[in-house]
Amino acid sequence: MLVFDKKIRIVLTGGGTGGHIFPLLAVAEELWEIDAKLKQDLELYYIGPIQGPFAFDPVIFEGLNIKVVPISSESPNNATNPFTKLVSVFKSAWGSVQCLWHLWRIMPYAIFSKGGYGALPVLIVGFLYRIPIVIHESDASPGKINELSKKFASRIAVAFEKSASFFPPEKTALVGNPIRRQFFESDPRDAAYEHFHFSRDLPVIFITGGSQGAKTLNDLVLNILPFLLEKYQIIHQCGSRNHEEVFTESAVIVQDLSETVKLRYHLLGSLDERGMRYAYEISSLVVSRSGSGSIFEIAAKGKPSILVPLAASARDHQRDNAYDYAKTGAAIVLEENNLKSRMFFETINLLMENPGKLNQMASAAKSFARPEAAQTIARELLRLSDVVIP
Repeated sequence: MLVFDKKIRIVLTGGGTGGHIFPLLAVAEELWEIDAKLKQDLELYYIGPIQGPFAFDPVIFEGLNIKVVPISSESPNNATNPFTKLVSVFKSAWGSVQCLWHLWRIMPYAIFSKGGYGALPVLIVGFLYRIPIVIHESDASPGKINELSKKFASRIAVAFEKSASFFPPEKTALVGNPIRRQFFESDPRDAAYEHFHFSRDLPVIFITGGSQGAKTLNDLVLNILPFLLEKYQIIHQCGSRNHEEVFTESAVIVQDLSETVKLRYHLLGSLDERGMRYAYEISSLVVSRSGSGSIFEIAAKGKPSILVPLAASARDHQRDNAYDYAKTGAAIVLEENNLKSRMFFETINLLMENPGKLNQMASAAKSFARPEAAQTIARELLRLSDVVIP
């Protein structure tokens, strides 16, 4: 590998979804933290798609002093007909041509990939240039791109023990999922209650389908909302695209309730990072999908959870994640295909009325969390970059 100066350049790449992007940010924070002590003249780059199916706001990278280099890349699995599949293949091929130039120009010491088709051009060209590559698999069952790149990756980090069996043991390590360090810190509870205009007198349940929302969860919540509000305060993240519809329906459902009871329901389309931390902080129970990022955030906050895996998730990875996590005793899994409103309500009630069970689940969640994941990956990237770390 050719390196033209002493700057330590590291490239980050991933599919472009939140599940790929947020772990990259966590690792970047740790890289900067280590560099502040070692003063190695670090430069970080993100090379990957920022438009199309993988669209996101690159400002989140620029805020961490990460230079964004957009390329073309798209999964053929997102296409609905043969022509659009062919277009997707050509976009990824063009992305590889772009990477031939960008990686030659940057010539990083190492590449960190979160997988996904958005990372494929970077991985292909990185391999051709013999640049050390570290890949991270978030899910209990590996994605296609990580399966493909395992042969030429220098190091492989996995979040779930189950997924380690899919990779060569001599270069695979169980590290957890990189979560930004703020999630492992306690937030001021008074500020969190005030943020949602909630009282300390009733327990809080946080129900989230993520920023994209989950229609199944939204429908279940609306079906039992008056009964929930009799005993609990509810933070309901319904997804930005669903917010108007859920707002309209919920307004009709609660219209005959007292003003005091109505204030127990806090509906949001999305939450920023502080809002997410506050929601976790004051919640006695979290109801969520089972993407790896969600599970590890819940674990980082040490919260009991009910997980409802997305039935249509790729490779059924959410189901695998949920059951692998539930084996620790930190969560209960409810399959959405068989889930009825009454069962959903009864499961919530059974847990909320059993503080001993909630405490056991919280303890198991904390034990599952791996706060050192991002730092472990950051240190390995620097070692591959010939940086001596004490």
